[in-house]
Formats: sequence, structure tokens, C-alpha cells
Amino acid sequence: MDFFTPEQIEMLSQTTVRLDLLVEFQFTSGITRVWNGNTELQSGIEGGNSKIWKPMYGSGQIDGLSLPTGATAESVNFTVSGIPEDKIGLLAKALEESPQVAQRLVTVYLQLFDADWQPFGVPIGIWWGFMQPPRVARSQMQDTEGAVQSVSLTAENAFFNRARPPYGRYTDRDQQKRAPGDKFLQFVPSLLFKTFEYPRY
Repeated sequence: MDFFTPEQIEMLSQTTVRLDLLVEFQFTSGITRVWNGNTELQSGIEGGNSKIWKPMYGSGQIDGLSLPTGATAESVNFTVSGIPEDKIGLLAKALEESPQVAQRLVTVYLQLFDADWQPFGVPIGIWWGFMQPPRVARSQMQDTEGAVQSVSLTAENAFFNRARPPYGRYTDRDQQKRAPGDKFLQFVPSLLFKTFEYPRY
């Protein structure tokens, strides 16, 4: 069975490719589906009903995600900062810590969009792992600006820590362990889905 359908391959072969990531958290209390858009997204599921993905208004970030081709150990970090009114309830679930989150399944999907930014085809599962207990942080208030609360959790796939040296990834988190204070890899997540024009006249 092919990973992509012929229609998806044709869409990915276009000069301009529109896509985004969808994330499904399987908490103990139920499944939470989110994406980084500004509205609810109804995405078609093959052989079943469509699923609703709640908006995070660009406040989500995924660090360390890749597409392994074999039995590769991988740790992925999910961070959500300052969700407006937190209608999704991620903060409340995170505060429950282990009972809600620890060793629960999280899946990342790739969703293609057409020229009108409507979902094209079914979401493509590209990564899954098991969540670890989350960390909740709160920034300091500055002048008239309020503090921002954030939730961060790490997910590990089935091959994590099997005969692998620690801090071996090219991520900011691992780089801080190797060389504290080195900010060289902090810009990497900002390059995801960035558009570069070349040549530029």
C-alpha cells in the first residue's frame, strides 16, 4: 500500500503546496483534536464521518518532528502558549498531569489544502508517540502586559532510548543540554512551512 494516494502525489508535485499539521491527543477523559488555524476545521476521514479539529490560533509549536524511514528513536516536544480563553481545555488537562496524559497516545497528521484553503483528501498520519507528564509555565508580567501561560509536553515513540546516545538531536532542547546558552538552533522551528523565493529579482 502506498503512503500517498495518486491525487495527493499530484497535489504535492505542484509549485505551491498548501498544508498544515493536525494533532490528536488521546487523553484519559477523551480525544482532543487541534490545529494551528483560526477556525474549526472539518477534515474528511476515509470510510467514516469527518472529524472536527479545534483552532489554536497559531499558539502551538512542535519541536523535533521528522519523518523516519525505519526503527528510529524519536522524541517530539509539543508546546502551547497563550491560547485565547483556552476553549480547548488543554491547560486543565495538563494540570491533571499523569492521570490524564502520561503514556497516552498522540498522533500527528499532515493535511493538504486546495487553492481555496479547503481540506484536500484525508489526513495523513506521519508520527505517533506516547505522551509524558506535561510542564506548565507562566511568564512574568511586564508593564501593562499580562503573563502568558504555556503547556509543554514531550512524546516518545516506541523506539525511544534504545541504544541511542542522549541529546543526539539537532533541536534547541538537546543543544541546550550539550552547550547551555547556545541559541544556534532556536530559529529552526520558525523555518517550518516558510516560503523562500529564489531567484529574487
